[in-house]
Amino acid sequence: MSSTFTFAIDAQPVTATEQQWLRSRRWDLTFVSLSAVLVAVPILTYMFANQATSSINAVLAAVGIHYTWDDDASRNLVNGLIALFIGGPHMYATYTRTALDSGFTHKHKLFMGLSLLIPVGVIILGVNYFQLLITFFFFWASIHIMHQMAFIMECYNKKAKSTLTPMSRIIDYSVVFSSLYPIATYKFVHEEFWIGSNKIFFPEFLKTDYLFYFVSAFFAAAVIMFIWKTVNEIREGTVNYPKVLLMSLTVVVAFFIPAFKNLDVAFQGFNAWHSFQYLGLTYYINTLRHERGEIGTKFIDHMSESGKSWRYYFFNVGLTLMAVSVIAVLIYFKSSLGLSFDQCYYIVVLSFLLMHYLHDHLLFTHPEVIVSA
Repeated sequence: MSSTFTFAIDAQPVTATEQQWLRSRRWDLTFVSLSAVLVAVPILTYMFANQATSSINAVLAAVGIHYTWDDDASRNLVNGLIALFIGGPHMYATYTRTALDSGFTHKHKLFMGLSLLIPVGVIILGVNYFQLLITFFFFWASIHIMHQMAFIMECYNKKAKSTLTPMSRIIDYSVVFSSLYPIATYKFVHEEFWIGSNKIFFPEFLKTDYLFYFVSAFFAAAVIMFIWKTVNEIREGTVNYPKVLLMSLTVVVAFFIPAFKNLDVAFQGFNAWHSFQYLGLTYYINTLRHERGEIGTKFIDHMSESGKSWRYYFFNVGLTLMAVSVIAVLIYFKSSLGLSFDQCYYIVVLSFLLMHYLHDHLLFTHPEVIVSA
């Protein structure tokens, strides 16, 4: 190992790049890295719907529908489409590895019991302290997305049989986890951070530009160190190209996402990529678990056989539609319940979404579920 760079990976030079991919070059690029193009879908959908406002209103009036299409309608359209086709299915896919797998529930009884407290907390906060709930959700969501990236990075490390030095791992995690926060911090400090019509709470004592300067400087230093480390790994022949590609795309997307004016739609873009990754990874993990005989519930096991990806996907879409029906009922009675549209939506969604976050924080500590194949 060259003494000129102490952060390098402690591994033999990799000559066969194909062995660095989690499954294959084509699969990884499709489901893990280049699926970053999905970030643009919600944003472009929102922009198109907003620009077509007058035309949509004219069509609605022509068919006798008395509804005014506006910015909120465009935002709800994006939220609904992403939730139904990608976000919701990815959330419920978690439970095919946890709550719906008898092997997992038997092994983690206390964990499952404690996770049931989450819907109780969501309902209490959603009815009485909605701003606090949305703020808590945003911070946990940002950590969850970055944790998934860290999980995939660790899978790549293990797949390539690379043993990172502590400093090398710190650099990788620092650049990924800090990339989301420079612009976001600026908006927090200047009270410009809104999710739809909901202002995210930020403590007054933190509303100083010095916090923005510190976060930005930390991120800049992490980027410089990451570039330095990667250049030396290329020279030494130990670079993990699939991981570097994923990290680079993540850093670029995460850095610029908070720059969009409508943060609700912008983060749905990030969520689309994150959810697509998750669906691909979870189904692949389940097929491996099926082959190893690790799935305790029969119908989940059958659904996880290779070649049944669409059955798996539409099962999770079905669970999403069940949640949508509950949301629709709450919205119908929202006046008598004293709830807003956003409260009806988020109380149902976050009851399952935050449990999904909690379960994943445990699942993401086991990259061997992929690498052992």
